[in-house]
Amino acid sequence: MTAAAAGFHEPKDFPGRYPRLQILTIAELLTGKKILFPEHRVETFARAERKTKHEQEGLF
Repeated sequence: MTAAAAGFHEPKDFPGRYPRLQILTIAELLTGKKILFPEHRVETFARAERKTKHEQEGLF
């Protein structure tokens, strides 16, 4: 079975067709080739304020 026989994924929320199975050689990875996928980020959590150990209050 070849990778192309696996078909394509067409996400309903993002435009485009993406191969279901992608095989890259080490040489391709070293030259910068990347897999194709729908790039998106979902920010669901707010970032917490950073504090150092000196600024934290004691637990007890």
